[in-house]
Amino acid sequence: MKLTVLGAASPRFPLLLNSLLRRENLPIDRVCLYDLDRKKLSLLSRTLLPEILDRGGRRFDLSVAATIEEAFDGADYIFSSIRVGGQRRRALDETHAVELGEIGQETVGIGGFLSALRTIPVMLEHVELIQRHAPQATLINFTNPSGLVTQAVHSLSGFSKIVGICDAPQMVATYVAEIYDVDPEEVQILSYGLNHYGWVYSIQVQGMEVLDALLDCQREAFFAKEPFYKDLEEEMLVTRSIPNEYLYYYTRRDRVLANQRNAPLSRAQVISRLDDELYQALDRGGADPIRAFNEYMDRRNGSYMMLESGKSRSQPAFSLLEQENANGYDAIALDVLGIASGVLDKQMVLNIQNNGFDPSLLDEDVVEVSARRIGGRFLAQGSASALHPSSLKRIREMKEYERLVIRAVESRSDTMAIRALEANPLIRTDPETLWRKMGGFNE
Repeated sequence: MKLTVLGAASPRFPLLLNSLLRRENLPIDRVCLYDLDRKKLSLLSRTLLPEILDRGGRRFDLSVAATIEEAFDGADYIFSSIRVGGQRRRALDETHAVELGEIGQETVGIGGFLSALRTIPVMLEHVELIQRHAPQATLINFTNPSGLVTQAVHSLSGFSKIVGICDAPQMVATYVAEIYDVDPEEVQILSYGLNHYGWVYSIQVQGMEVLDALLDCQREAFFAKEPFYKDLEEEMLVTRSIPNEYLYYYTRRDRVLANQRNAPLSRAQVISRLDDELYQALDRGGADPIRAFNEYMDRRNGSYMMLESGKSRSQPAFSLLEQENANGYDAIALDVLGIASGVLDKQMVLNIQNNGFDPSLLDEDVVEVSARRIGGRFLAQGSASALHPSSLKRIREMKEYERLVIRAVESRSDTMAIRALEANPLIRTDPETLWRKMGGFNE
């Protein structure tokens, strides 16, 4: 079977490649890479990737496609992890947003809105090509904003063989496994919401429910794993759940904005600088490519949410060849592939169609929910009614915003775009003014 990876020049791809080499049960014999940035992909292909293949064993043919049509041709599974406009466009969004009094972030607020406007049309073009060159393929989407993009593909193209993924909810299971000193596979969570806007409302360790005990007796141990969650303590106790880390932007909006205004660089600028330093080190040669990558990941992981929250993180040293994160981006993507190909059966948090799970939403609405593949389809598990009423209200309001974004993309209507901005719970600036100053559809 053929796996195609879009966005393969990203520093995330080496994680995926290394994990894929370990998954001997996956029926993949061809991996095809594609990225618009051919220079960076070529650099990875002659430096870091051969090192990973040599140390992990060359179990499949790895190739680089010259065109996206070649990449799609005959693919059985497609991973999409693209950023339309690159880090440069993201950085412009973030800095401009802060100048206008809005949080600068690529998946929420005005940044997420602009990212969706430029990304959805490209994803629809990709889906059209997939239907032509690989009609049998399953599209596993990690392109942000993941849930909104996944719903747009469903709604605007009718393409149904797509599932959205995100590693944020599953990281709760990782932290719980460390606190209770068990294997991550022995932790089962139930989560419901939208992408970057959900709540874990049940946690079982070795079959026993522990969420209440965690909230009442182990909160400090949880905060030690991810310090910025301390600022979400009230939300956790009121809703008796663990909110997605991105709820931080909504509950601590003023603090985040103040920190971003005072920071010398935006998050995108920090990442761009780290990326550039990694690629320059690989291009110079001389140093061990894997060691350079490990150092890059240490700096990237250590700085996550530090700018926004003002809280530092204590992370173990990263080692590409030894890392065993069962709930990281790479593991989740490969777990979905394993489930779709029939070699794995497990419950995961995915972005799939609602199909009656939450009766207050439309069946075709995409939600981020614990799911299991049953009878060839991913079906939601648990109960939407288990969430606190305030969380359910937030979900309904945010879903209305997402629907309006999709209608704005479809119609290219300034009026619809402004309505969407007005419906976004994170945006405080006058929508018409914000739309005009951010450049509208011509941004």
